[in-house]
Formats: sequence, structure tokens, C-alpha cells
Amino acid sequence: MTHIVGFDYYCPVTSDQPHPFPQQLEATMPSDKVGLALILLAFVVVFVAVISSQPLQSANDRSRWCTVWSLVERGTYRIDEIDGVSQWSTIDKVRHRTSEDDPWHFYSSKPPLFPTVVAGLYWLERHTLGYGLQEHTAFVTRLLLVLVNGLPFLAALLSLRRSLRHSPITDRTRWFILVAAAFGSMLNPFLTTLNNHTPAAVCVIFCVAAMIRIRSSKTPAASDFAIVGFTAALTCCLELPAALFGLLTFVLLLRHDWDKTARLYVPAAIIPLAAFFVTNWICTGGIKPFYAYYGTEKYVYVHEGVPSYWSQPQGIDANDESPVVYLFHCILGHHGILAMTPVYLLTGIGWVLGLYKDRRSVFRAVWWLGAGLSFLILSFYLSRTQNYNYGGNSSALRWMLWLTPFWWYGMIPALERFGRNIFGFLLAATLLVPSIYSQMYSLQTPWQPNWVYEQMQKAGWINYRTTVPPFVPARCSVLGNISGDENARSEWTNGDRRVSLQVLFSVELSDQPALILSLTDSLARPAADPDEGTAEAEDTYHLVILPQQKAEGKDISIWLKQWIPPLPTDFDAFMRVSSQSLATPAQNVVQLLRGLPGPRPYNAASPRYFRYTRASGKKWALRCDRGASRVAFDDPEHGRCWQRCDVMYCDEVPFGVAQWTIKVVKDSTNTVVRSETWTCTTLP
Repeated sequence: MTHIVGFDYYCPVTSDQPHPFPQQLEATMPSDKVGLALILLAFVVVFVAVISSQPLQSANDRSRWCTVWSLVERGTYRIDEIDGVSQWSTIDKVRHRTSEDDPWHFYSSKPPLFPTVVAGLYWLERHTLGYGLQEHTAFVTRLLLVLVNGLPFLAALLSLRRSLRHSPITDRTRWFILVAAAFGSMLNPFLTTLNNHTPAAVCVIFCVAAMIRIRSSKTPAASDFAIVGFTAALTCCLELPAALFGLLTFVLLLRHDWDKTARLYVPAAIIPLAAFFVTNWICTGGIKPFYAYYGTEKYVYVHEGVPSYWSQPQGIDANDESPVVYLFHCILGHHGILAMTPVYLLTGIGWVLGLYKDRRSVFRAVWWLGAGLSFLILSFYLSRTQNYNYGGNSSALRWMLWLTPFWWYGMIPALERFGRNIFGFLLAATLLVPSIYSQMYSLQTPWQPNWVYEQMQKAGWINYRTTVPPFVPARCSVLGNISGDENARSEWTNGDRRVSLQVLFSVELSDQPALILSLTDSLARPAADPDEGTAEAEDTYHLVILPQQKAEGKDISIWLKQWIPPLPTDFDAFMRVSSQSLATPAQNVVQLLRGLPGPRPYNAASPRYFRYTRASGKKWALRCDRGASRVAFDDPEHGRCWQRCDVMYCDEVPFGVAQWTIKVVKDSTNTVVRSETWTCTTLP
């Protein structure tokens, strides 16, 4: 029996009878001002989050922004130029060329249709307001995100609200679902970044709403068939695994009305599908998207001495967990759907109740689609866990986000059952609160770990960090190695200052080799006569590197000594000199080669590549092991400070250092008061 009290409808899920007056139900219900207020509040929250979010948040959205910039500013899908800008560089790219005679070019690994649409909006903005994406990055990206994420999300919530009024469910249920959709979904954080998941979810909402209108009407509008066809096909273009969703919607409507499906659904679906394949053909030269080439030479390559990131993924991208562990983390673990949004427990219960007991509901087809697709899509990603890595370093299991609207509709039977009394409703609200917290926690950081991940990592339950072995022996200097080659020489520059280090000859001390070095410190200064421009002042030091047994793992002050008398011309003269002739080098030399004001070993960090241009003009890169350390000291001018030194160790360079950077930071204000970078100029 259906109870009507005022306009508060309730239909027991155990009813096997058709719901009354489905066509006129929405027209007879009062204006839902509470639902409208919830939606407007949600839009305000999202709008504020978008306009205050950081642009270019991750390699993922930078990949799409690079395509947008290249299309408008250069008229091409190639992203070589903008990817070369450090702020814009991305790992989500492929290297591609149309023939062996053509040069290699970089392209975004993302399907080109969606960036092409965004590029159209950027073109309009560029030619009206005049703001450039590279010059005014924050303003332009935020404006475009409001257009492609914020406004469609608002329209989708309004469509969801209207579709919920096509069945006699309680106001309490409708409002609960709107709150869950507006404030308790992990879709919301991704509204602050350029991605394919939020527009796909919006398409699903419009598609499902149109299907509900078709199912609840004896004479469905022709436009609804076209809407289902267009949005279902567009969802497939945005989320490739959603191809099954498109096929199922076609079958369902074909069974409902084959004539309208053929005349309206099919032509509408062809539009986004044709756009997908045309843009992909223009971009790649074929119908197969770059995304489908994962693991091939398009992803795994060495370019100008630098291997692609996907040649050796790091962190969570190097996932090697079993399908069982992967499934646990997808459901209850660090990317767990139920761990972050436990409100979806109601969805599972609702599917069971609705599919087995409410056989006449207009939502029944939606429940079947939601349950079936959720199971099949999750199974698909479990089949290749090493490729899908939980969606990378992100706040949610983003591969599944486009299914979120199905989960909202799935709550209806459970909410109708539990909402009969205050205790059931409070239980549902208890599940909703942590879901709201999860999305608020990650609202402006969708490409960073969520709070569940961070708590599990803090407890030591998970650790996806790539382990970097320590230096053996320990390194206490910016010098990576001491070459014994006769006349080995290297030079480093820092602005107008230049330092060179050269091996003069080697000797035997304590039956082990020691080296005699020459260190020249040059600084360009204004000459006394203005007409002469600048003059170079030089200081030269003769240094002695003590035998290896005294050097390994020890501070530079122990194994580096300075030669006081004039440099001997033969070994015998050197051997006859008293050891007292060797002294600790000048403080400026020690600090320069130590990199720090006091002794401290360097910690190893993940390798990096040092890029430079060879004398031939060819760009190249050297693989470097990174080291970092810092020491506190009292500065006469700034008080308590920290000095940090980051070193790029490279065995291909004499003395083993390609570059080191020194920063002095004031402790009380955390401001950088001095910074200098020494770069090797004698590169292979």
C-alpha cells in the first residue's frame, strides 16, 4: 500500500504492484525547495574550491592541459614545446612518429576528444578576454574548470533531483541522496582538476535520468532517446571501459522501443563516437588511442639520454600486489570505496532489497546496471593490477568514479526500509558523516593520498615508497669520487664565480696512493679602470687527498689537507717533508667542497637526470645519484639558520659531481636568505 501524507510519499519495497500514477507524480508533488537549496549550496562549495585550487596539480591533468595549450597556441596535438617547461612537464605522455624518417614527438597519452573540447573553450576565452594559459595559468584554468566541471555538475544534480521525483519515495530519502551526491562523494575533489572522470559521471547522470523518464512514461519523449544515445556514447569516449554501459543502454532501449532507438538513439550516439575516432585519427594517425599502447615502445623509451618514467615506475605505480590484496584495498583499504565513503554500504543493501523485492520500480533497470557494471568493471581492473595501480597517486579509486551515480540510486530501497524509524535514519546518517569528511579532506588535493591512506601509512600497514639504498661508504662531501687519472680536471660555475679542480700527480703514503690536487677559485670583479670592463681574481690552493683508508666514510676535514710550502717538483722531495706541512685547508675551501658549514653525511635520494646541451648542439642527460643533507648554524646577520645542500653525483664526470645546490634558510621565518647552484661545465 502507498501512503500519502500531504506530499510525503512512501512505497514499501516489498510491493509487487505497479507504482501509482508514475507519469503525473512529479507534476503533483510540491516544489522541493530543500533539495534545490542543497544543490545550490553544493555548487557554491565546489565553485569556491575550484577558484581557490592550485593549477596543474598533477602529471595527469598537466597532460591534458598541455594538449589544450598546444592546440590553441600551436595548432597541433604535439606537446614537445610546452612539456619542456618544467612547470608543465608530465609523465603521462607517449613518444610517437608517423614513419621512421620523421623525428620523434611527444603527445599526451590521454584520448584527445575531451582536451579538444576544452581547447575550443580556451580558444573562445583567448580571443575574447585575451588571457593566455601559460601566462595566466591560475585564472584561465580555474575559469575553464568552472565551465567544464562546475556548471555541468550543477546541472547534473538538478537532473538527479528531478529523476528522483519519478517514483513515490519519501522526501527524507530524496534529500539524503542529494546530500550524499552533493557532499559525500569522492567525485567532488576531482571537480577541481581537469580529468575525464567527472564529465563521465555527469554524462551517466543525464543518461540514467533520461532512461528513468522513458521507463516512467507511457509516451516517452523522443528527445530522451537521443539524450540516452548521446550521453551513453560520450561516457564510452571518456571512460573506455564504459563501452559495456553503452552497449547495455542500447539493448534496453531497443527492447523498449526499437523504432525510436533506431531513429533517435543511434544517430545521437554516432556524434560523440565519430568525434572520438576523428580526433584520435588526427592525433595518432589511427583509430587506436595512445592509451592502448601501454607497455610498448611508445611508453617505454630513452629520449636524449633520459628513459621514460614508465620504463621504471616508482612508488605506487610500481605496484606488484596480488589480486586479493588489490581487491581489499579497492573496497576496504587505502583506496577503499567503503573505507572512504561507507555510505555506499546502503547501496549494496539497496541492490539486494530492490532487485529481489521491488520488481515494479522505475529504478529497477538502473539497479541492475549499477550492480552488474560495478562488478564487471572492478573485475576488469583486478585482471591487470600492475597496470592500474589504484589509479596512481590519487585520493580515490578514480577508475570507478563514473559509476558513482548508479550507487546513489542504489541507496533508495535501503533508505526506504531504514528510514521508517529514527534509529534507521540515524544509522544511515552515521555512514554519511565520514563520507562527507573524506571528500572535504581531499577537496582541493585529488592527486594526493586520502586520509585513510595516510593513516595506514603512518601505522606502518602500507609502504609504497621506492627504497633508495644508502651510500656505501658514506659520503660527506660534494665530491662523488676522486679520480687518480693524471691531469683529471673538472670545473663548476656559479654565476661570475668559477672553481676548477685538477689532479697534479699521485704519491704513495702508508703504502696507499694519495693525490696532489690544485683548486682554483676565480671570481669576476669590476676592474679598477672602467674602460677595462671586468677582471678575474684567482686564489689557488694545493690540496692533498690522504689515502683511501683515511677517507672512506669520513668528513672532509680528515682526508683533505692543504700543502703549505711550495709544491715539490719530485716525489722524493714530497716524501721528505714533515707531516706538519699538511694543514686543514682554508675554511672557505672546506665549506665549498663539503657543501655544509659542519660535518654531516649525505642521505641518498632517488636518481635524477641532469640535462645539458653538448658542444655539438645535441641535447643529452646524465643519470645522477642524488644526495641531500642539512646542518643548523648561527649566522651573524640572520641568526639561527639551516643550510641544506643537494648534490647530483655522477660517475661520468671527473670528481663525480655534476651539480650541487646550497640553500640557507632562516629558521624563524622559513625564508631562503641565500641560494647558490654550482654546475659542472666539463661534461662528456
